[in-house]
Amino acid sequence: MNLTIKQLQILQAVVVAGSISQATRSVGLSQPTLSQHLAKLEEELGTQLIVRGKSTAIRLTAAGEFWFRIANDVLGDLGGAFEQHKVLFDDKNLSLRFGTTPSLRSHFTELTARAALDTGQISRVEYIWGATSDEVAEMVSTHRLNCGVVSASSIEGSRSSLHVENLWCDRLVWLVPADAPDDAVGRILAGAQFKTPKFEALTRYVKVNSALTWSAWSDDWYRHRLPFASPFFTCMSHQASVDLVAAGLATCHAPISLLHNLPPQIRSRVKYFDLGEYAREIVLIMPRHLLSLRPFKMFCDTVSDYTRRMMMKEDTTGNRSPAQPPMTEACLID
Repeated sequence: MNLTIKQLQILQAVVVAGSISQATRSVGLSQPTLSQHLAKLEEELGTQLIVRGKSTAIRLTAAGEFWFRIANDVLGDLGGAFEQHKVLFDDKNLSLRFGTTPSLRSHFTELTARAALDTGQISRVEYIWGATSDEVAEMVSTHRLNCGVVSASSIEGSRSSLHVENLWCDRLVWLVPADAPDDAVGRILAGAQFKTPKFEALTRYVKVNSALTWSAWSDDWYRHRLPFASPFFTCMSHQASVDLVAAGLATCHAPISLLHNLPPQIRSRVKYFDLGEYAREIVLIMPRHLLSLRPFKMFCDTVSDYTRRMMMKEDTTGNRSPAQPPMTEACLID
């Protein structure tokens, strides 16, 4: 039998991405080349691993499930061996590759840089941002990142191979322009706004990236609360959505954690309302095998402990619209 590491990497990447086409970016190969590698792996094993159909999504056979677990174990052990080698024999080249999403980036850039320096053994930090938590989680699972901060819903299929630290529950809030009439906003929140309001920004909203786990919830909220509003704008990032609201053009949903890091000139032009309906759980993830290495464990503990303390402080001291009560449940929806 002549299996290669590359074949196992491709199998893992395809399963994690959910389709052959989606895996092309993570492994840097074209779709035909990926398919050829998978076909050669199946030929070598003498069995089918992936069921290919008209749908772009893939389905694993029993043998495919078995070899996917093997791929995770082998690649995880190999990655751990390389990192252990750096610690034992090449301590000047121990690198940290950290990733998160644009809405969470400002919370972690300085923190992770200082935590890496404090270990005294990490010599290089590389930051790689993903458009969504799913993308960041995929990069951690395929070893392009060795640490990331994501929404917990993005790691449901890969928790067994990851060390997970719960950080905080990130509530979603409704943002409106600062000059939006309080009476109209109050009627909308009370479910009593049945006519199109005169304030034009309330008749438009920003549709978030459809790949986000809470995109469907946001659309449903607008259908029920603002049936007269149209998704006039579509944005890939929360920051861009908030910019449109600050310009007085629309309303949007955004994670409350984003608001703490808005520039003063933007934050002063919006007001937000804690709806108490939806929260995403934010977690730090790292491949389990890296926790056996002191620099990575120290980094993980420092970032997790500091983040939990700061978010608890912000949650108790941060401003919240007096018209809306605080969310009392820990995390309604992940």
